[in-house]
Amino acid sequence: MWQQGKKAVNRQIVEDQQFIDISRQYLSVNTPLKDLMFRHTRDTLRQYYKLGLLKNDVPQRQVQDNAIALESNREVPLYVAVSDYVRHFYQLAQAQNRKALGFLMTLYRKRLTSSFYAVRESLQRRLNTLLSQQGSSITSDDLTDVEDADDAVIAGLEAYLEPIDPQEIQYLEELLCSFENTGEDTKLSHFMTTLRQELTVRESAIVFTQYTDTMDYLRSTLQQLYGSFVACYSGRGGELYVDGMWQVVAKEDIKRRFRDGEIKVLLCTESASEGLNLQTCGVLFNYDLPWNPMRVEQRIGRIDRIGQVYPTVTIHNFYYDGTVEAKVYRKLRDRINAFTAVVGNLQPILTQVPTFIEQAAMSADPQEEDVLLSEFERVLTAPATGLVIEDMVAIDVAADLAEICKPIPLTPFTVEQIEQLFVNSALLKFRGIIFEPYIERTWQLTFEGKEYTVTFHPDVFDAKPSVRFMNFGDPLFEQLLKTSTREQV
Repeated sequence: MWQQGKKAVNRQIVEDQQFIDISRQYLSVNTPLKDLMFRHTRDTLRQYYKLGLLKNDVPQRQVQDNAIALESNREVPLYVAVSDYVRHFYQLAQAQNRKALGFLMTLYRKRLTSSFYAVRESLQRRLNTLLSQQGSSITSDDLTDVEDADDAVIAGLEAYLEPIDPQEIQYLEELLCSFENTGEDTKLSHFMTTLRQELTVRESAIVFTQYTDTMDYLRSTLQQLYGSFVACYSGRGGELYVDGMWQVVAKEDIKRRFRDGEIKVLLCTESASEGLNLQTCGVLFNYDLPWNPMRVEQRIGRIDRIGQVYPTVTIHNFYYDGTVEAKVYRKLRDRINAFTAVVGNLQPILTQVPTFIEQAAMSADPQEEDVLLSEFERVLTAPATGLVIEDMVAIDVAADLAEICKPIPLTPFTVEQIEQLFVNSALLKFRGIIFEPYIERTWQLTFEGKEYTVTFHPDVFDAKPSVRFMNFGDPLFEQLLKTSTREQV
């Protein structure tokens, strides 16, 4: 009887799986989106190029890993000390159910992968905040991945101030003293050497880092060698070195100067990973690797795109050898050839990477770290995933739609029709949502007490990345669309 029941359960499981598989296949074939969406692999785009439908061919990627071996007498002990600090208070937060403190320690562990300078600045801000009970040790850079945290953590980011742990204050004071005699920065030295080599064969290079602190650290060294040929692109805007000081300029000015060859090295934070398209640059440095691999892919998409002037683009990835991050990213390279090809279909797996890294990095037990990494490798190699690696090319609507949409109709609506639908909508005006004409096919949008400079035209956005591009996928666009739909219903 028991065996019969077991067989019945197994048969039901098989039937359920068959139903799911058939349903997925049916929905994939019959979805109404299939007539509006196109997936462009590199092979497809190369065929477009051969047929004369594209002006430029798709570039090849050369990805080079730069595993930085920390100096054993100076940097290794400091790295271990910071890791122990964040791990200790992370586990304390877990035990006391202090989610915000745990989230904060995770932020510091991420900064450690970027640069010693970045984590030192953060720890100093943390100490100052604890001692003064004023201000915040969190920066806008730290909130880049805040969508990965739950609402309770986001709402309570400042709650970590209570209660104050005297042990942490002492820990921080001793730890910050350790930064005073770090000596030569091995990672910075290796980066400078590699950059000089690349600039002998290419005209320019773009350098990405997660944090403004690291960007400022790099630019202080680069400015001494390259002077006014160095520029920055971050949440602060564009920045140029003029008359012995850094001056804020429009991001459009940075983009124009870079394309014209007036800027040789462009330092960027994550704010440039979308909206900035630099097809004239053939070298990109990832000075640090975010825990989320999709962010790395977004960075690479700034130069690996239609219109790239070089047949080959070079990507340099920097990370500290022997760390959890290094082990995870090596597995990604070994198993799925990450970053050499754009792996669009593997996004469900790649979104799990930050969780694996956090669990492994915050684990005090080396055996537990090994178990987690083994589990991650199993996920990567599991045949049941049904995922196929496709050599996809980065096609941002804002940058590439203008070139693609002429021979290939991507949408039944023209840009002008979408624009007129919004700016002339009586329903939106009735709700106080106003579009006022601005300049060069841009509009001044007033919505919920805030003003936005927006455009519906991809070529305008490509030339002016500080302007917001209104199209499907943009949260503001979708919100206005839902508002209009609700009114009509």
